[in-house]
Amino acid sequence: MLGAGSLLGIVRFHEGGDVSGAMAALVRGGIEQLEVTIDTPGALAAVADAAGEGRTVGVGTVVDSEQVRAAAATGARFVVSPGLVPEVIETALTLGLEPVPGVFTATEIIAATAAGARVMKLFPASCGGPSYLRALRGPFPTIALIPTGGVRIDEVQAYLNAGATVIALGSELVGRVAPRSDTDLEWIAAQATRAAAAVRDGAQSMQASV
Repeated sequence: MLGAGSLLGIVRFHEGGDVSGAMAALVRGGIEQLEVTIDTPGALAAVADAAGEGRTVGVGTVVDSEQVRAAAATGARFVVSPGLVPEVIETALTLGLEPVPGVFTATEIIAATAAGARVMKLFPASCGGPSYLRALRGPFPTIALIPTGGVRIDEVQAYLNAGATVIALGSELVGRVAPRSDTDLEWIAAQATRAAAAVRDGAQSMQASV
C-alpha cells in the first residue's frame, strides 16, 4: 500500500485553503504518497479528487469508525490515526483500507499488531528521534514503521538508516497555512524535491554500506 523507502506528504491546514494545489505541488516535487488530515476544511473533497486521478492518498487524524467510512467513500487507500484505536483498525480492514495507527511504545506496537495493523505511525517521532526508532527495531525487526511528527528533511537519511519503512513529512513540506500564490506552490514543490533527493541519497548510502 505504502512503498518502502519512500515519503508520505501530509497536508494539514486548520483554516483550509488550496489543499488540492498543495497536493499537486508535492506530486510535482516527486512525492507520490499523500495524506490529508480530516480536520482540514475541504479534506475529503481533495482526497476524492486525488483518488480520482489515481493517486495513493489517505486521510489522517482519523479517530472513529464514522470517519473511516467517510474516508472510504472518497476512494482513500489508507487511514492514519494519532493513536491506537481498535475500532478504526477493524473498520478500515473491513472496508479494504490500510489502517495506520499511531504508536510510540513497544506495548502499543504489540497491541496494534494484535488488532490487525501491519503498518504503524511512530508518533511523535521527534521525541525519540532516529535512535529511538533503531532501538525499536531490535524486538520488532519487520514491523512497518512510519516516523511522523517533527521530522525534518535533513533527518531523512538518519531515519532511513535507523530502519524507517516510510518517512512522513508535514509542515516541513507544505507549511502551516495553505498556499496563497504561485510562489508558495513553487516553495512546496521545491521542498518536496529536496525531500525526495534525501531519500534517494539515503538509499544509495545504505546500498554502498552493504
